[in-house]
Amino acid sequence: MQLRDLRHQPPRRWNEQLDGVAWLPRLIDKARAALNGTLGTYLYGQSPVDRDFLHTLGVGHREFAQIVAYAPDDRGVVDALLARDSGSMDRARAWTLRCPRAYGAFMRVLDVDDGYARGLGFVKPLSNALSSLVTRLARRAFPKRPAQGITPKW
Repeated sequence: MQLRDLRHQPPRRWNEQLDGVAWLPRLIDKARAALNGTLGTYLYGQSPVDRDFLHTLGVGHREFAQIVAYAPDDRGVVDALLARDSGSMDRARAWTLRCPRAYGAFMRVLDVDDGYARGLGFVKPLSNALSSLVTRLARRAFPKRPAQGITPKW
């Protein structure tokens, strides 16, 4: 299992897939970082994309954080989601197919902000400023701490 310190490196890219599901690896990284106190400027518990994705899985942010906290690795997260709801990953795969249409512009901003979009370095300062503003506003509007009080088993 890889623990990313999101204060120093981005989570996995939005389109990286686990078991045919995009966003899941990124969300696992963000949940682990929230549990570990290394989330940095990323959102976990306030992101509308996270919320939409987790709604598709039929799980809330706090329950997902608990699943991640008890799973030994990414495969353990998938297994726990399937044990909880056998149709969850099929719904998540359908979400994966509509994700680029629904969130395409936002995903391009994420790619620039996270440093995954090469050749667009001149846009990065603007992207970083915009994402920092959005993060501050989201954390103020939705002061959730869905990973607070959960102790990881890893």
